[in-house]
Amino acid sequence: MKLDLELDSTVDELIDQFHHAPEKVSKAIARSLRKLSRFAERRLLRELARRQNITQKVLKSLGRVRVSLYKPGDRAGQNYSLVIWIGALDIPAHYLGKPIQTRNGVRTGRRFWEGAFLMRPVNATHSMVFERKDTWQHKFQRSKKSGRIMWMGLPLEKKEVGIWDSASAVLQKLESVLLERFATLMEQELNYAFNIES
Repeated sequence: MKLDLELDSTVDELIDQFHHAPEKVSKAIARSLRKLSRFAERRLLRELARRQNITQKVLKSLGRVRVSLYKPGDRAGQNYSLVIWIGALDIPAHYLGKPIQTRNGVRTGRRFWEGAFLMRPVNATHSMVFERKDTWQHKFQRSKKSGRIMWMGLPLEKKEVGIWDSASAVLQKLESVLLERFATLMEQELNYAFNIES
């Protein structure tokens, strides 16, 4: 999932208004956009962590949020663009904090999975959080080892936290905030460029 924020019309209008000092304006635009990209990343991490009830550190360490600023000429584009990317696949429970087995389930970070248990699959480097499926039955599946269709299956499911709904809600809310913030930053940077810097 990503939000591609086009700032071109605003930037072009500002350049036209200050055509007598294009160098100062282009520097002000570049500074504003750099500050906007940092603001977007901080705001996105904070909102997403709050909605998901997990820490920002976890989201950052999993690489789930990326904000990139591209200048004219980058990515074969002619304009500035701010690209916000959120990895929207479900987050496995064992990434939310150190899994601790209790009598009633498993605790990972701020979450508790009632009835769950820790198990380390053969090909895994650490224990994961699983729970028995309520409605489970064998089914015909292709074996990864032999390649044959067999009557098999495990009555377990790996516990995960969905992020898609929260991510889309945060992105929709963020779009108007970013445009407002960009206008404020441009005002500050133009004031600095024409009144303080010179």
